[in-house]
Amino acid sequence: MHFMATIPLEKHRRRTMKRSTLVQLTIGISLAALMVLVAVLPSEAQVRRLVFASAGLNESNRFWTIPRPSHLQYDPFLETLLDVDPETGAYIPRLAEKWEATPDMKEWTFFLRKGVQFHFGYGEFTARDVVHSHSLMIGPDALATLTGFWRTVEEIKVINDYQVVFRMKQPSTTMPYAASRCGDLRIVSKAQWDKEGLEGFEKRPAGTGSYQYLTRKVAQSIAFERVENHWRGERPDFPELEIRFVPEDTTRLATLLNGEAHIVDLPRELQPEALNRGMTILSSKLATDWETIYFGGQFYIPGDPKYKADMPWTDRRVRQALNMAVDRKELRETIFRGKGSPMYVSGFTASLEGWNPAWAGRFDALYGFNPVRAKELLKEAGYPPGTIQVKLLSYTSPGEAEHPQVAEALAVYFDAVGIKSTIESLDEGKVASMLRNKESVGAIWSNIIGLRPTEEWIRTSYWSKGTVVHHFEDPFIDERYVQLTKTVDPNERQRLTREVGDHLFEEFADIPLLLLYNEVVANPKVVAGWTYPGPAAGRSTHFHLVKATK
Repeated sequence: MHFMATIPLEKHRRRTMKRSTLVQLTIGISLAALMVLVAVLPSEAQVRRLVFASAGLNESNRFWTIPRPSHLQYDPFLETLLDVDPETGAYIPRLAEKWEATPDMKEWTFFLRKGVQFHFGYGEFTARDVVHSHSLMIGPDALATLTGFWRTVEEIKVINDYQVVFRMKQPSTTMPYAASRCGDLRIVSKAQWDKEGLEGFEKRPAGTGSYQYLTRKVAQSIAFERVENHWRGERPDFPELEIRFVPEDTTRLATLLNGEAHIVDLPRELQPEALNRGMTILSSKLATDWETIYFGGQFYIPGDPKYKADMPWTDRRVRQALNMAVDRKELRETIFRGKGSPMYVSGFTASLEGWNPAWAGRFDALYGFNPVRAKELLKEAGYPPGTIQVKLLSYTSPGEAEHPQVAEALAVYFDAVGIKSTIESLDEGKVASMLRNKESVGAIWSNIIGLRPTEEWIRTSYWSKGTVVHHFEDPFIDERYVQLTKTVDPNERQRLTREVGDHLFEEFADIPLLLLYNEVVANPKVVAGWTYPGPAAGRSTHFHLVKATK
């Protein structure tokens, strides 16, 4: 006989209710805790690796050999002493907590942030890393845009691990620009260099950014991964970032539409197709660049061996004729889709030193579209139809996808006034080398160039002893540039820079077109937004602020 213990029914119900209440309470507490956890922890993006497709760039881990537009590849992981506010463009603290200058602006002191760690365990960032990074910028192989500026440093004095002083050979009013995200002084680890040398640096450069270097596939892509404990608390929405190089415009558009890429750099003429397919345009907060057409070979310093007197546009009338041959309104409405505002003197805007409001009132009469007058000027200069032949350079660069279309339009405009053209397609590196080495004689090309302080623009573009490009060099500009580098008086600086601007305007030094914002096209199913200023080196910067659609 089997005996079974029994529990009275009422007692059983009470126990069951207690268990049920306990389970419900436990589940409730667990759900509440989970909700708190979800609220505290940032949600992850639906896509793990964000892919940004670029037209291509001058590629290398050696940042000191690369011009500013191609510093897009360094922005995610190599930081600078100062930052650029993504909303206003103001210079703000970054690796340096604060900075100050002597009244003569010959000494700049940077107070460095404590506790910043380099990637891959190379220790804390200190003043010796600043000295090391600067030494790379002035080395024998340095070709970066601001190398000439960094060579005006007479001495870097290390006060202690967290304070460093740049003593300059001359007043340096543009130091905040040069030391910021707009410039090209990327801070890298002296400890890594001492341990591994250039070879180790090339394989896996250590920075301090909110992304760290992952891998590079030459001519294909460069990839980064998120740093989980960045010193400033930056935590990008996307765990990984890839900058992919896709030279063909239509192929970049296809990668966006088929989901291979999530943000792309597109010429504006292809933007409508992307918008029709549900994509969105993201724009820089500030006007970033200007588009200008340049004439090669304008080396008017007496004795310059590169100068060719028989080149047609050494005659001012030919330069004016070429300006009047171009229909700026049509270019703006077609290639640039109605975007941009007029540029009267390349590199000069109302917010910068040297601006002259009178240029706007005189521009149309002197520069405006007038093919009939263009033909008259060419005839006066001794060039009847068919006697001038020019080479138009066509290339692409990050944020500069319109150059091939502009070259094609120029060929049509020039042909209408009797000038024959051929178009030569080159990569960006070749064009940069031609400009740097004064091999542009007889060539015409368009360029989209980032806004910068006027003194820096004159040094980069017009000073005959500059090392970046050589757009228009003559004794008038050289004399005023040297005076400009010696004064910090605002009125004197305004006088000198305006004289340079007036001179360029009267000489028809180039063909200024438009002032532009930087734009990229994104898939809104992946990217909810991106706040970036535009003027920083590489244009499309602040990748940690790309917001994921969640």
